[in-house]
Amino acid sequence: MKHIEVEYNRELQPLEAILSGVRRPGEFFVAGTLEIPMPRVEVEGAGALSFPIPVPQIQAMLQHAVRAPYGRGADTIVDTSVRKVWQIAPDAVKVSGKSWAASFDSILAKVIDGLGCHGKSVSAELYKMLVYDRGGFFLPHRDTEKTTGMFGTLVVTLPTFHRGGALRIRHADRQVTLETHATDPSEVSFAAFYSDCEHEVLPVQAGHRVCLLYNLIHEGSKGKRQLLKAPNYEPQVADAAMILEAYWKSPAAPFKIAWLLEHHYSPAGLAFASLKGADAARAQALVQAAGRANCVAHLGVVHIVETGAAELEGGYFHDQWDDEQEDEDEPEDFESVCVDDTWQFLDEWRDTEDRAVEFGPIPLSAGELLPAGALDNESPDERRLTEATGNEGASYELSYHRAALVIWPAKRTIDVLLQAGAVAALPYLKQLVAEGQTAHAKAVAAARRIVRAWPTPAQPQPYIPAAREPQSADRITVISALAQLKAPALLEQFIVEAVFPTFDGSENTVLLTAAAALGARKATEVLAALIKMRIRDRPDECAELLLALGASDPPPSFRKVAKAALEGLDTIGTRGVNPFERGDQGRYWPRTDGVKAGHLKPQFVTNLFGALSLFGGRTLHDEAAAKLASRLEVFHPVTLLVPAIEQLCSDQDPMPPAVARVIQQLWTSAAEYLLLRSEVPPPPPTDWRFEVNLPCTCMDCRELRAFARDPSESLHRFRVNKDRRRHLHQMIDRHRLDMTHVTVRTGSPQTLVCTKDRRTFKARMQEYHDELAAMRKLLKLARHSAVDADLSIRMEAAVKAGRI
Repeated sequence: MKHIEVEYNRELQPLEAILSGVRRPGEFFVAGTLEIPMPRVEVEGAGALSFPIPVPQIQAMLQHAVRAPYGRGADTIVDTSVRKVWQIAPDAVKVSGKSWAASFDSILAKVIDGLGCHGKSVSAELYKMLVYDRGGFFLPHRDTEKTTGMFGTLVVTLPTFHRGGALRIRHADRQVTLETHATDPSEVSFAAFYSDCEHEVLPVQAGHRVCLLYNLIHEGSKGKRQLLKAPNYEPQVADAAMILEAYWKSPAAPFKIAWLLEHHYSPAGLAFASLKGADAARAQALVQAAGRANCVAHLGVVHIVETGAAELEGGYFHDQWDDEQEDEDEPEDFESVCVDDTWQFLDEWRDTEDRAVEFGPIPLSAGELLPAGALDNESPDERRLTEATGNEGASYELSYHRAALVIWPAKRTIDVLLQAGAVAALPYLKQLVAEGQTAHAKAVAAARRIVRAWPTPAQPQPYIPAAREPQSADRITVISALAQLKAPALLEQFIVEAVFPTFDGSENTVLLTAAAALGARKATEVLAALIKMRIRDRPDECAELLLALGASDPPPSFRKVAKAALEGLDTIGTRGVNPFERGDQGRYWPRTDGVKAGHLKPQFVTNLFGALSLFGGRTLHDEAAAKLASRLEVFHPVTLLVPAIEQLCSDQDPMPPAVARVIQQLWTSAAEYLLLRSEVPPPPPTDWRFEVNLPCTCMDCRELRAFARDPSESLHRFRVNKDRRRHLHQMIDRHRLDMTHVTVRTGSPQTLVCTKDRRTFKARMQEYHDELAAMRKLLKLARHSAVDADLSIRMEAAVKAGRI
């Protein structure tokens, strides 16, 4: 079996050489807080301390404290202009408690891990207790070795109320300032650093800072010991930064690089904080170098998959994944005959703060993976062999899953994300928008690229393995971002090209925001086009949008949007003719078949007239009512108009004159339609005959036609072979004949039994009863409008006849 061949980056070998020497992880400092069962701390003269330590106890402690000295060469000096703090000797302090040993071991473990002392025997020895009162400080200095093997200092700050007193630590060209507040009674703060680090305590501005000072000791082998020092990869970081900066000046350089990590990490456990050994050290160096080279860094999981034709050794085969095999089984060995397809991508993203980032799968291109040869002689994480079937030979699928540190220039972030499609770049756009005016130009540039890359009917998105297709929530995100950026031209382009073809009503709320950003004239043009175009297949959603626009204190020009909706009413219930319809400005839109008659909801009518009322036009009401009344086969009285009239009557108190006219016109049209169909009950059939026209003239269809037209025969048997029975099935179902068909599977050939069932008449009777029910509702609603008395009398008679 051949392993997957990867096209590594061969141009960054100098970077690989630099990082090969970076193997020891760890920082020059480590800090944190820990919630623990508080220990019992007894101080001579003050007794067992309470937490947070009350001021009277602190005052009692100071009665037995002395000014802390500092070392100057071989001398020990007390000078409050250099160091102003009180100290209590360790033999006057006792720290105990049931859980203290375990809690302190936890603190020490975090210190060892953070300082990069893995595998070293490290212990902590209480050196003294320090009390900083208001104004207390310690100028920059380095600790001297106070005992054999001392390599660092651990400071555990006890809960007190204080402000200021931060610990500032410097190492090489780096500096960090740590706040050491611990006021919660169940929480301690800790900080540790190497002895060769310069550090200082900033002045305490209020209250008292009380801490336990420990010497960190390396218990080395007997004889001469080498003092532990903070990992210092400053030269490597500087060189790596120079290499990265120079590398991306080349226009031929790839968008990004992905440094494969040595250890295996699960996607759930992937984080900078959980990196091991050399991975942690190199990631730390690379992240620092990336920052200096104006690059960004993330963790991700590399997926490499290869499929192709396989030739099995020995001819034996079974289909299974490696992780499904029994431990004693060995997977099938095979030779790759040819490679049919390969794909490589990154996902499971984490930023340097170990927060998940929703970039989604981003393709990995040739020359972006390093170090070179990292996957040589590595077995795939998964492999699958598929047995030969028919004309197709055996095939295989191999895949790797490896964690990697991914770096790219910050200015090319949008290029990297758009490799995975427009949706992948949305988290970045939201971040830029949130940064406000400082990132406005960058956000607009990113938005322009996203809009240009957004898949549309005229520009479909190329296939990207595992990439996510845009959803309505993504469209809403873009509209909202463009509105916040006040980019009307981009906003118009996105709505027309991306929202028009995919509009589903979820965008209505954000479109109101967009209208304000577009300005009255352009918003009128865009929204009128949207509603006119999409009301055919999204009538409910368009009516909701129109109502929302009317309720938002619209400018006078928005009356054109309402007129566009009226024009669009003529398209409801119709089909498009061409695969694409030519839209305004030369753009193309996908054909939609429109909403089917009977599927319209009454709320559509009430929202439509509610919106027209807000746009203040009697003529708009009258025109809409006339359009509905003229196409009752689409705007059906039973399912749409009568329920809508009920809603309009219940929602209007008192009844505005314009609405009263609408109700009267719709009531009259519905009544006339219902009387035309059901003023007289449908006559029941007198025999079994029904007319049928079949285009086929075969012998079986002629027999079927004769059976349908026979007034006395209700059941007929066709003893024919399977193909002829199938043909009869298709003709009965296609032409919806009033009969069932069942095959009796005895004899040869088998028999198709057809039984007439009068389903057409039954369906018509159901319609008749539904239409009578609608008439009864219209009679109850007659009091709300000046309706035709003759129509009411005729409907009362029809309803009465239906009860007989």
